[in-house]
Amino acid sequence: MPKRRRVFEPKIDRTPPNLQRLVRLIFSETYLPGDRLVERELAAKLDLSRVPVREGLQKLVSKGILLKDGVNRGLRLRDYDPAEVAHLHEYREAIELTAARAACHNRSATDLVQLDLICDGMEAEAPNAPSARWLELDWQFHQAIVEASGNERFVNDFDLLMIECNYVFYRLPDTRIPAKSSENALLATLVHGVVDAHRQIGKLIAARDTNGVVEAMRLHLAGLSNRVHRDVVKHQLAKAAASRAS
Repeated sequence: MPKRRRVFEPKIDRTPPNLQRLVRLIFSETYLPGDRLVERELAAKLDLSRVPVREGLQKLVSKGILLKDGVNRGLRLRDYDPAEVAHLHEYREAIELTAARAACHNRSATDLVQLDLICDGMEAEAPNAPSARWLELDWQFHQAIVEASGNERFVNDFDLLMIECNYVFYRLPDTRIPAKSSENALLATLVHGVVDAHRQIGKLIAARDTNGVVEAMRLHLAGLSNRVHRDVVKHQLAKAAASRAS
């Protein structure tokens, strides 16, 4: 039996193994937004030579996931200020809305059953949300739609994108949700709202309603983005107030 992951990490099977390991290390709690990434240190932590690490970093830079540090001539994580969060949301939205539209044309009966089963799993896990299992099922739902689109380019880009989204939306100190839904009535309402939105999106894909599914997906993704954007702004305001007080 495979070892159960303790922390949710979306699978990125289409990405080379060494790049998988590098991405998981970068987007863990080990590094925070704005941190410099030193090739030598990353290679030591991964027990790899510097060549595959350098190649992986260059690929992440080419995809816009990492930024070049003009001061130290190295690389760093994005700061993920409100503008960066908005850009990440726009990138994800561009892929998912188009993928959902394509899924209406290309989905199979198996795809529809899979979407229903994932929703059933999310509903059963709702009292513990946002648990690792809940986050995994949420990712599986969106990944299933992207795969149902039949567009391999979307699928490949979505693998790495979801690793970054999971980091920004759920694992950073200022966006992490501390409670679980069974302990918070408002959170419970939001969690069940996610399941309802997923089921509606699945029904629209089944009905091949391209206009309906695009609008439903847009509203669904906007809810998540708005929460994260609000949390990041609130965190920045608190930091600014603390700085003025000192």
